[in-house]
Amino acid sequence: MDPVVLLETQRRANPDRAFSFPRTYAYPTRVWYFIGSFIVLLSLVHFVTRITSFARSRTPSPASPLRFPTTIVNFVRNVAFRVIIHFGRSYRLNLTEFFLACAYIALLFTWGFINTTSIAGVHWSPSYYANRMAIIAATQLPLLVVLGMKDNILAYLTGISFDKLNILHRIVARVICAVLWAHASGHIIENGREGNLEDLQETWFRCGIMALSSLTLLCIFSVKPLRSRGYELFLVVHFSLGAIALGGAYYHADANGLGYYILPSLLLFCADRCLRLIRIFLINGGLATLLRTKASKSFRAKIEVISPQFLRVSLQRPSFLKWAPGQLAYLSIPSVSALPWEGHPFTIASIDSGIFLTRDESSDKGSVEMVESNKIVFLIRVHDGFTKRLLHAASSSSTEGFRAYIDGPYSSPPSVKGFETVLLISGGSGVSFTLPLLLDLIKSAHLGTNVRCQRIVFIWAIRHAEHIRAISGDLSKALDGVPDSLLLDIRIHITAGIADSASDAEKSDGSTSDLKLLDSPAVRILSGRPDIAEIVHSQVGSTSCAMSVNVCGTTEMADHARWALRAAGSGPSINLHVEAFGL
Repeated sequence: MDPVVLLETQRRANPDRAFSFPRTYAYPTRVWYFIGSFIVLLSLVHFVTRITSFARSRTPSPASPLRFPTTIVNFVRNVAFRVIIHFGRSYRLNLTEFFLACAYIALLFTWGFINTTSIAGVHWSPSYYANRMAIIAATQLPLLVVLGMKDNILAYLTGISFDKLNILHRIVARVICAVLWAHASGHIIENGREGNLEDLQETWFRCGIMALSSLTLLCIFSVKPLRSRGYELFLVVHFSLGAIALGGAYYHADANGLGYYILPSLLLFCADRCLRLIRIFLINGGLATLLRTKASKSFRAKIEVISPQFLRVSLQRPSFLKWAPGQLAYLSIPSVSALPWEGHPFTIASIDSGIFLTRDESSDKGSVEMVESNKIVFLIRVHDGFTKRLLHAASSSSTEGFRAYIDGPYSSPPSVKGFETVLLISGGSGVSFTLPLLLDLIKSAHLGTNVRCQRIVFIWAIRHAEHIRAISGDLSKALDGVPDSLLLDIRIHITAGIADSASDAEKSDGSTSDLKLLDSPAVRILSGRPDIAEIVHSQVGSTSCAMSVNVCGTTEMADHARWALRAAGSGPSINLHVEAFGL
């Protein structure tokens, strides 16, 4: 019997259908009322924050900042974003993320199980909740797809960074999986009571089982330990199982006349992939470059081995590529990648425009010129997999470069303009996030577009002094002619315990940029690990106006910064941003 006809027959035979059917279709819509309202609220907050940040960057620091509202704001930040809950060794959520996960679970299951008492007085009747759970899950699939998209409209609306949305993407996927298991178990109970085994022979039923099995496997393979050990394999598994789950869900729902619930998710899934292909096609030179037997020199990556643990990858800036400081891009090098389409996310360590000082021969003064940068740079820490193959290829190859493709930029980095003091803390390759923020602040000081910023403290912890070579060229150019209104404090900590760090750094490379950087009065080379808590505490105590703290490093670095800010209590308004090392 046709499933639609079967459902109608059951509705007439069962008086409960008169109550369960309207709720089945109405309650999923009410779930979206809550979610949509929350997204609108976050968008408004983000819009107001951007406006006030822009206005603040154009005006000098106030003489006497208001303390009472700032104390409240700092208290909310300390509780909501700086208290971390641990789930074993692999999972960490701040209080806001944990609350959102719990609220989302409560929202879906409350509307799924509310008013499920049958006319006969049976509580939690499957005839009430089974189909309702399926439609609730189906209406949440667009949210799941959007949260996982690279071109993410929610990131633009709310300002939430890509890595944070990725956390929500995984949370939503697992909750939807649980909701669908409630749907499946409800039908198993209902069919078991009625002795109905005919559905097991139907194709639409088997497609539903296939879709749920694929989603369940995807949730298992996406746990952090498995995802971290085999990122390349995870990419294939994620795409394949995701496509199977959506395709199976559509066929299962369409056979019951409900395919329109799944269709938006399928269209979003396909649109995301198509937009990414078009972006890659245009950014990397279009059809002419892609079809050439010999790739254009403009898209050949130069790989510099800074040390066995550190690489500097640079290539000519692709056409149409614009990025904000702190954004990331996916780098693909087919000759090194395990799969031809494999791309790995790395933060762009350069800024969109360079900073050059032109000196007058008869004077010590100079004029600053802003020139569009012709290179895009990545600083990469060597791990297993792609990065290790990249190291071996660079060490053993005598070629001028490797054909490379760029996909990006992505993510929503924080705005560090409008703060009197900016503290940038990084460890190892985390400097690829803090360096462009520093360069952009120096550029803004030259242009007079961020008059409020008076002090920048840049902390970089590295294992060996030779790693300084990775940033010496860009940083030494930026330090030329820094305006007197901007105080720079750059501290490079060598954690390997080198006695004479500055001397070793000079010996590692005799380039002019290295020597010039080490001679700058703004730069200090220190031995040992930085005391993050003490650094944060001292900077908070030395300012009375708005302050931005940005961290990209180890988990311990971020935890020490959070602890120091919580301990600071009342004081100036402090905005903390912690950038994750990987996705």
